[in-house]
Amino acid sequence: MGEEPSPEIKTRFYSFLDGLTLDYVYELDGNDLTIWFGEKGSSNFYKGKFSADGNAMTGAWQWPGGGYSVTGTRVT
Repeated sequence: MGEEPSPEIKTRFYSFLDGLTLDYVYELDGNDLTIWFGEKGSSNFYKGKFSADGNAMTGAWQWPGGGYSVTGTRVT
């Protein structure tokens, strides 16, 4: 409390099942979204792109030795 706002968008996830605390940093540039696990510049990250109409997203989580693709669509 009482701190200056961060120039970065950050979130923290608390897992009540196993006690993990996970931090993420987000960057949105036009339709391109990058999410880093931990700190910005981490080797564990998501890179994706929103469609022009904002109704779909494609991308992939990547980390040393692995990763997976993600596709999402807006449900109305």
